[in-house]
Amino acid sequence: MSDKRRWIRMAFVNGALFVTSLILAAGVAEVGVRIAAPQQLILIRPDLWEPADTVGWLRRSNVDARVNTGEGTVRLITDHYGFRVGEERRRTGVPVLLLGDSFMEALQVDHEQSLAGLLDMSLSAATGEPVAVRNAGINGWAPTQYLSRARALLPNEPYRLVITAIYVGNDAQPVRTDYIPPRTQVQRHRFRLPKAMTRREFVDAGLRPVNDILEERSHLFVLLRSQLETLRMRAGLSPLYFPQEFRRSEADAERWAISAQVCRDISDVAAQHGARTLFVLIPADFQVIPEKFKSYTRGFNIDTDSVDLEQPTRRLKEELTSQGLLVLDALPLFRELSNDGRSLYGTVDQHLSEAGHRALADLVTPVAAAILNDQ
Repeated sequence: MSDKRRWIRMAFVNGALFVTSLILAAGVAEVGVRIAAPQQLILIRPDLWEPADTVGWLRRSNVDARVNTGEGTVRLITDHYGFRVGEERRRTGVPVLLLGDSFMEALQVDHEQSLAGLLDMSLSAATGEPVAVRNAGINGWAPTQYLSRARALLPNEPYRLVITAIYVGNDAQPVRTDYIPPRTQVQRHRFRLPKAMTRREFVDAGLRPVNDILEERSHLFVLLRSQLETLRMRAGLSPLYFPQEFRRSEADAERWAISAQVCRDISDVAAQHGARTLFVLIPADFQVIPEKFKSYTRGFNIDTDSVDLEQPTRRLKEELTSQGLLVLDALPLFRELSNDGRSLYGTVDQHLSEAGHRALADLVTPVAAAILNDQ
């Protein structure tokens, strides 16, 4: 055998042994993590939502399922209208409509720990009569979808209050879109050939599908991913992004007035059906937790001088107030509680934790109860 062929054979054998060793080491590490430090695998359930005209998608009715978005397995139960409910199912009482996005849908906690479930109890105690909060929050929605849903739901029950949660991280959209065609709410990335020789295409075609597979199956991957979030941001693999709303260049953008006008329309629709309105501004985690903001600046190479962390909250509050709307700002309270050591957001998922929902309920309850008692 020639020296060249012998070298090729040895290289092949050594390469195979190296790959086999890596696979075995990963397998041993996976077993070790599952035993010593089990992680929360992410389970995607596109069967929980259905395409819907005008708003794009809705939560399915009569669901009873287990869901895991990364913070642990929770039970998702819906009534025949698609509202999320608790184990006691649909409540009776003074109806209050809750509008919002994934922060209100709250798939990171059980219903009883969410703002809707907590308000069921706190408002009933504060008003002296049973209150039933109808949770219409849907993952991925924006204010125009809240408006469309309000128009559809308000004629169905004698609502006395509509609470609309505005997430300052992405609800102030630059254009108004009043119609969204039916579409699937959750889509997973599939392996495909890159459409162009660009970094983004290679990430979307190859790396993201691998990420989706591993986050549903590998405890080791979830552990490593949580430790390497900054690198994932730089590689384009993180689902996180830094919203344009926080850029100082957006201070005078139309998005703030557009959002306020949509909220004014929600208030007008509610008034037509005899209901009052309350708008609640939900802060982003990096507004509240300095370490989170530092990880964003490192991961996305952000020039901190180009950013104003209070801008979306301040501008939305200014525009909503100018429309004569009642607004609650959760940012000061959340910062105070976070400084005292309260963990208001998830560790894997950036949505509110049980403590975050509790803090929000403590903020909303006295104002909402005063509105209900005044009617």
